[in-house]
Amino acid sequence: METEVKERNFEESRGNKRFTETPPDDDCCPICFGSFTVPCRSNCGHWYCGSCILQFWNYSSASMPCKCPMCACKIVNLMPEASLQQQQDQEVTQVLKSVQRYNLLFVGGALGYIQQKLRQLPFFMKKIFQGLMDPDANDTYIAEMRLFAMLLSIIYRATPFDFLPTEYDVCRGRWNRKSV
Repeated sequence: METEVKERNFEESRGNKRFTETPPDDDCCPICFGSFTVPCRSNCGHWYCGSCILQFWNYSSASMPCKCPMCACKIVNLMPEASLQQQQDQEVTQVLKSVQRYNLLFVGGALGYIQQKLRQLPFFMKKIFQGLMDPDANDTYIAEMRLFAMLLSIIYRATPFDFLPTEYDVCRGRWNRKSV
């Protein structure tokens, strides 16, 4: 009984050591065997250089999460060292963005990808709207959208079919169509 408790305490202390917020000082990246540059911890607790593990993933299979080179566990979440968030170095920010894209792809699967696109939708719509309102925009895509919007508005005004409701009747609990 006493040996089981000692073994469990040893495993817990070993496990807690693995999931620290910073990489071990006396350790190196198991991929490049150099000191950590942009250190990232995998969900299994092993530390890698962010660029090394992303290159390993791109080389192995970019459509699936890569397997940990140390324990063959699927890496579905990379956690960069917390102190890296304040750095302004271009290389660091580029690797952090790549790590964030990796996490969005594999933490939530297809749902994570859809959530990422939904979060970007308001910014995309704002950009499109600003492009539509800017008469000096030279983008052919925006010009085509502007023409298409004008064509739709002409068709809407020219046809007697009114498919957009204009007022809500509270007493009847339905939308009323306003006749022109």
